[in-house]
Amino acid sequence: MNSLKKAAITTSLAALVFVNGDVSSQAKDVTLKVGTVAPSGTPWSDELYGLKRRIEKESNKNIKLKVYLGGQLGGEHEILQGIQRGRIQGGGLTATALAAAVPELDLIEVPYLFDSQKQADCVLDKHLLEPFTQLFAEKGLVFVTWAENGYRNIGTKNKPIKTPGDLRGVKIRAQESKVHLAYWKKIGASPVPIAVPEVLPALQTGVVEGFDQTALMTLAAEWQTSIKFYTVTEHIYQPAAIVYSKSFFDGLTPDQKKILMGDGNGLAPRARRAVRRLSGQLIKALESNNVQIIKLSGGEKAAFKNAASGLAEQMVGQIGGKSSMIYAKIKAGKAACGK
Repeated sequence: MNSLKKAAITTSLAALVFVNGDVSSQAKDVTLKVGTVAPSGTPWSDELYGLKRRIEKESNKNIKLKVYLGGQLGGEHEILQGIQRGRIQGGGLTATALAAAVPELDLIEVPYLFDSQKQADCVLDKHLLEPFTQLFAEKGLVFVTWAENGYRNIGTKNKPIKTPGDLRGVKIRAQESKVHLAYWKKIGASPVPIAVPEVLPALQTGVVEGFDQTALMTLAAEWQTSIKFYTVTEHIYQPAAIVYSKSFFDGLTPDQKKILMGDGNGLAPRARRAVRRLSGQLIKALESNNVQIIKLSGGEKAAFKNAASGLAEQMVGQIGGKSSMIYAKIKAGKAACGK
């Protein structure tokens, strides 16, 4: 082999090593837009800013996160659509919102589905993580971790709510979800699906007379300014999730993917603790805002639970897809996890 050919081969090999050797050092800088409707000063904003700090530190600021809080990128459905299309690279969204892409998630929010938070955590982490990771991927989403909104209760403007019958004919804001709408209709309320950024004006103008939401989001979004009563029904346990756009994620290097994923669902326990430890303080905060807190007796709560009877099976039939498989895993998980 002559010297000219040797030189050409050596040069080619050097170029190949340069391109494929140290991926992390050759990767282009990446900037992610990450959106949520959760406002500043909430555990959600703390979690996303913590994610930002970790990722930027581990990537030597080659990966940057821009966190958009309080619906700056739109309501949850707009954020979800942006993520699926790759215009927004990530987000923190409730399970209800994500159900617009992955309908089987609606089953998790059947009222009174779980007997306790401990049971819910166990079912989500040990029985539903793998199947939902796959379902998310099929809809253009990369599942990172479960998170939490918490237990939803009922806030009203005009009258206290103690029984399902008290809601008959009441115009109540419903999250845009098949299972939420089905529950309100089942107990005789008049649900009005409204995105989070539009709820406060709707309360102020009388478009709706109430809503269901966690105490955390009620205060964070200032909805308490337009209600007089808050009934602790704890009728829906609502998880949430942090997700990335799959079209965006697939274009990253292995090192970048590893940094973005971090501990994955290992983040869930900390996120849940951050929300749950505020529970008592938030109820007191509502009281200090002149909202009357109504705590139900065991019998009164049982009436709300009975009103949801048969709803899970009804939703399996309506949702279709892999909902039968998911519901079977939920039931099996509850039996294995205990109360």
